Amino acid sequence: MRAWPLLKELILATSIILLLLLAMYSSTGNSPPVVVVESDSMMHDPDGQVGAIDAGDLILVHSPTSRKIITYAESLELATDSKIYESHGLPGDVIVYDKNGEDKTPIIHRAILYARANFTETPDRNNESCVNGNYDKFLIDSVDSQLGTCILTWDVAGTTIRNSTKISWEFTKYRCDLTDNGAHAQYLRIIDWVPNHEGYLTLGDNNNCNVDQGGSATNNTTGGGLSDASGKRVQAVSKEWLEGIAGAEIPWFGSIKLMTLGATSSSSPGTTYIPSKTWVSLALTITTLLILPVIIEPLVNRFLERSPEMNSYKQESKKKNIDEIGESE
Repeated sequence: MRAWPLLKELILATSIILLLLLAMYSSTGNSPPVVVVESDSMMHDPDGQVGAIDAGDLILVHSPTSRKIITYAESLELATDSKIYESHGLPGDVIVYDKNGEDKTPIIHRAILYARANFTETPDRNNESCVNGNYDKFLIDSVDSQLGTCILTWDVAGTTIRNSTKISWEFTKYRCDLTDNGAHAQYLRIIDWVPNHEGYLTLGDNNNCNVDQGGSATNNTTGGGLSDASGKRVQAVSKEWLEGIAGAEIPWFGSIKLMTLGATSSSSPGTTYIPSKTWVSLALTITTLLILPVIIEPLVNRFLERSPEMNSYKQESKKKNIDEIGESE
């Protein structure tokens, strides 16, 4: 019987955790409904910033089919004088994707633009190859309605690019400093990019215009971008590779998991990129959560004691005790 109170507390704690997970899944429509940010590629401030995505944050991830993804380019095009659609500190949505579709640690970066096929032609079905253009294995051909087609020209929503063999665009409002590598540019430029297939061009907010797709998208005026586990450069992010759309941020609490990963996994950076102020904020938050029940409980009890129902109950109990005393005499 002594074990029952402990077992009851364990059942209660487990039930609360399951309810929280169920609520997050119901809200996001995605599994898993949350990711832990491990790197500093999306940080806006070295000390961390609530509203931006910092290492150690938990991010709710909504299903990629839950709504249309708005790219950086589209958000600027749709902007009015009073409002620009923003997510985590900058225009456009932040997406979560697998590098070249591999089942490894996903990347959480901003969708800058979406390259969409305009003019296509049927490929050589025997070799799955193209005489002209690039072979897109994810796209259905408009002629024979089979999976796989050759893309010859591109459209980019949010820009004036239509039916173009290459994608070139200057994002003059996306500021960065590329003077060190000879580019002499102070903003993001996409130069003569020919994607391998339809997909998103992506970029970490803290990566100084070094897009994930590397120099192939910027005429080698930026760095090499990202590579998958096989060492291959990350291509345009196909919709097939999407894990979800970044939603609400739960700051700091992912740091607890990264402490564990750093000690058990060689593939995780652990707490390397977590801002030092995160630990202070996390400690204060946990302390506050522990102290709040101690403060609130007496206040709630005092409020209940003063309620009409409690006063009525006290009076009835007092009267009952007096009657019982009288009967015993």
